[in-house]
Amino acid sequence: MPPVLNPNKSKVDGLAFLGLSLTRNSPQGHPDSLTHQTSFDLNEVLDRDYEFIFSTNDDGWLVGGGEPGPPKSYKLAAKDSSHVEIMRIGTYNPQWGGVAQQDIIDAIESGKILIPQIEVVPTAVVANPDTPPELEIRFDMDPPVPDFDDDESPLPVNWQLRFVHNQLFKYFKFPSRFCPGAFHSTILRKAEFRSHKARSEYFKKCEKAVTKWRAAGPKPLNNGGWDINGNPLEHPNEFNLNSGLYLFTDRENITHFFKPNFLPPYNNKVKRKIIMDVLKEEWDEKSLTFQPVVSVVDRALVRLRERSKVRVVELEKGSDTNGNTNVDDNGASDTNKQSEVEKKNEENEHSGDNEEEEKDQNKKNEEKEVEMTET
Repeated sequence: MPPVLNPNKSKVDGLAFLGLSLTRNSPQGHPDSLTHQTSFDLNEVLDRDYEFIFSTNDDGWLVGGGEPGPPKSYKLAAKDSSHVEIMRIGTYNPQWGGVAQQDIIDAIESGKILIPQIEVVPTAVVANPDTPPELEIRFDMDPPVPDFDDDESPLPVNWQLRFVHNQLFKYFKFPSRFCPGAFHSTILRKAEFRSHKARSEYFKKCEKAVTKWRAAGPKPLNNGGWDINGNPLEHPNEFNLNSGLYLFTDRENITHFFKPNFLPPYNNKVKRKIIMDVLKEEWDEKSLTFQPVVSVVDRALVRLRERSKVRVVELEKGSDTNGNTNVDDNGASDTNKQSEVEKKNEENEHSGDNEEEEKDQNKKNEEKEVEMTET
């Protein structure tokens, strides 16, 4: 089940979301695909010739221009729908667990949600845990823990996604809210590879493309100042700072585009403090709460300390004031432990008796040997 905020009140599932659009018209794809970015040609991580991949679901390739249909391909003809979800809304019906569309629009247009100039770079192409898997392009924040102490340190790659995500999750609290696998773009579903070797070769191809993109660094997505229909924006920001946020009814239908309202540079103290204050927390899907951002090592140390404290308390505690028996981690009660100690003491006592008997017997044997010698 998706990790929605309140499953009991999330009545009807839906596909509305806030996120990024990575669509791009391509000669290899559907002719009606719209261009919302030209920074990354996602065809570089596709296998349109099916050299490595044997089969997929009927959608085929979702990115890189989409599926052209016959005679170029025999999957369902569909426009490019590549996107990255930042907050799943579900429906615009609050009675179903969603939130009214106008509430989303009003909050963002009022400036309550800060939208930076979104410049990103793919960090990996992976297969998710499904069987058969989906193939995903990842846009992870790297490093995952910013340097909160050094004001001169560069901001992490793809920091903008968590920055927007955290603000949205703080501001909007409705039952169906969640984010599916932050942060990725699905490029293919039900990927069946021709062989283990073919799978390995495909991911080597992807790694080569990602390495090239990462070497070039983060790029603005909406680098052409395009509106939702692919036409130029009527009122673009100055200096082409137009890489912002989209409101989707579903992955094929975008209704609104929100330009950045929190513009660079981001290296001055005021803006950096705003960014770092937002990035200090991360949404935990298991507990459905915000948790402080700590490194993996620090998190492990905290857990070890907590376990040590529990163990010390257990060792110090005996039977409580009500006479109840305490039980340790292995299920052994204090009474059982006491019985084991008494048993060991008894064994030691018996062992002592046996040693005395052995000494007496040895003494008698020596006396007999003396008598026989004298005789």
